[in-house]
Amino acid sequence: MILFDTNVLIDFWKNPKELLKLDITPDKFSICGPVRTELLHGAKDNEVNDILALFKGFNNIVMDDYDWEGAGFILQTMRSNGFQIPFADAVIAFIAMKYDIPLWTQDTHFLLIQGCYPELKLYSPKESF
Repeated sequence: MILFDTNVLIDFWKNPKELLKLDITPDKFSICGPVRTELLHGAKDNEVNDILALFKGFNNIVMDDYDWEGAGFILQTMRSNGFQIPFADAVIAFIAMKYDIPLWTQDTHFLLIQGCYPELKLYSPKESF
């Protein structure tokens, strides 16, 4: 299982042939609430229904109160170490760590988070899924 970050899905959205090569199924790929939210936030009006349909191909990780607290601790730890990271990145990182799922991202904020939380696994597309 791999958890997608928003920026990777945006890149694939811009190149649908590459997206089709992934053979997205819920047993291989996951998304969580912040990724869904960010994708819809950036969608053009004519893309919304297609993005909603895309979501159905992923395992959706449902979040609970513990996840929000965990993300808050990440934000606090990062701030204490002199780093400001986006709220959504803290939530996504916590979900990846909680479920021990590698995160596929191109966002360097996650490298900063991994510096404080080495248990955060980052996926490299060179690995097989």
